[in-house]
Order: sequence, then C-alpha cells, then structure tokens
Amino acid sequence: MMKITAIEDFRPSERGSVCTVGMFDGVHVGHRLIVERLLATAREKGLEPVVVTFDRHPREVLGDNSFHLLTTSEERLGRLEGLGVEHVAMVHFTPEVAQRSACEFFEEFLVGKLKAKTLVLGYDNMFGNKKHNDFDRLEALALEKGCAIVRAEAKIIETAEGRTEVSSTQIRKALERGDISLANRMLGYCYEVSGTVVHGRQVGRGLGFPTANIEIGNRRKAMPKEGVYAVRLTSGRTTCRGMANWGGQPTFGHEEKTLEVNVLEACDDLYGKRESVAFVERIRDIIHFKTPEELAQQLDKDRLSAIKLLGV
Repeated sequence: MMKITAIEDFRPSERGSVCTVGMFDGVHVGHRLIVERLLATAREKGLEPVVVTFDRHPREVLGDNSFHLLTTSEERLGRLEGLGVEHVAMVHFTPEVAQRSACEFFEEFLVGKLKAKTLVLGYDNMFGNKKHNDFDRLEALALEKGCAIVRAEAKIIETAEGRTEVSSTQIRKALERGDISLANRMLGYCYEVSGTVVHGRQVGRGLGFPTANIEIGNRRKAMPKEGVYAVRLTSGRTTCRGMANWGGQPTFGHEEKTLEVNVLEACDDLYGKRESVAFVERIRDIIHFKTPEELAQQLDKDRLSAIKLLGV
C-alpha cells in the first residue's frame, strides 16, 4: 500500500532519495515515463524513490477560477499507486509556498527534507515562483549539493494534426473539443468523473430510456464538450455499459447541464450510490428535436452506436 507523508514529517532513509516533483494532474502517459525513470533510477542507485506532489493545484490556490482538474486528489494518488509508486511526500500548497523560488524549494524541501541525491524531471518540468524565477540556477545548485538531475524524455503521439507532445494542457484542449478518443490516448485510460446518483426530472424514463442522474462530486473537475457519449458506469465492483447525455435538454427547454446515463444492461439499483463514469467515445452533439418522439427515435440509434462502440 502506498505511503503518503506530509513533507514536513518525512523521514528519509540514510542512503537518501531519488525524487520527482510535480502536480501530476491526469497521471497521463507522459507522467508514466517520469515515474518509470524515477523507479529505474532508484533501483540502479539503491536509493528511495519518492514522488513529491501538492495537496491542491497551485492554480486553485492562486485564484484561477477558470481552471479545471483532470483528476481529483483521490484519483491522482490512486493512479500513482497503480504505477508502482510506494511513497508520496505531500506539500501543503499555500500562498507562502507559492512565493518560494525553484532554488529555495529545492534547498528547503528536496535536499532539506528528502535528502535528494537525484532529481528526476519531465522534459519541460519547472517549479518555483515565476516572478522570482531562478530555475536556470538549479543545475549548478544541485551539483553543489551533490544531487544529480535527470530529465525524462517527452512522450510523443501521432495525431491527425501530426506529432503531439502529451501534456495536461493538450488533454484539456481535447476534452474541450469533444475529442475524447485523443484525450483517452494521451491519458492511457478512459477519462472519468465520479458522483452520486440522484433523482432527476424522469424525462428519459418517459421516453423509454431511464437514466441515472449523476451529481458530479467535484465541480472543479474538467468535463468534455457537451454531447452524447458511449460510457462505462462503475458501481462498486460492477461495471455496466451505457450511453450518457452531458449537457442540457433543449427539446424540453432545459438548459442546465446534467450528466445522465442510460444503462444498457441489467445493473443493481444505483440511487444514492457513488458511481464512476468513464467516457469511451463521443457519439454526437446535443440536438434540439421538434418532438419527444423524434428524440426517442434518435436515442434508439444512439443506443445501437453505443453498443457497437463498447463491445461486450
């Protein structure tokens, strides 16, 4: 089981550590390369591997209300554990921490708390206060402190537009465009949101397509472009195929965005339970139909599309 320690309470081994530092929002395939390099370097040098991350995204603390997360703290830590990370040093991110320059952060936390002997960074990874940016001095300072710096290579994937470097920013852009397929390729898994099933307007039931209305647990979580999606809904240890409507219901004059999932197979009672919805593929835009009957006909087609996309 992965150990999570506040960095102030961290007790490094006598031999020191190999560490990497970052937000790791999304824990995507690029982050996977960094973790793999971290673990390999630790084995090679006989040091303790440690991931240094923050309890809150810096942009949240600094008041960027337009910013949305790819993973909640719970999701992020769970995915790091899934990559084989055994120890996380957690930094409580505050406005005071945000004032530290890269060299100050390095000396206080990485060398001072973790006894870092090697620092593994992503190809474009930087940290520290941008206004007091001394990141270019970090390599010389690390050498002085007896700490090596290793850079992990960029993760490149082929897309319709050409070669693209995987990053959390590129994943957010793909979600905004509704390109869930590309977002999933960069993540290395299907993008997920979680929430509790609550009672809705019962519109879908009246059309013959009853839905589970998901009240999203974290409103800072990024959502894909509005539309109809093929999804997988997980409740406890059970996973069911489904099609989801994310957005409004213009046919009925409802503009409020909701996430509703029509489960395509027998599933346990979902009301009041916490569910996870994985977006597998986008089917279509949300459309305003002239009549509920026309909408029901389209939903029949959507259901067949979702079954084909999801397979068994």
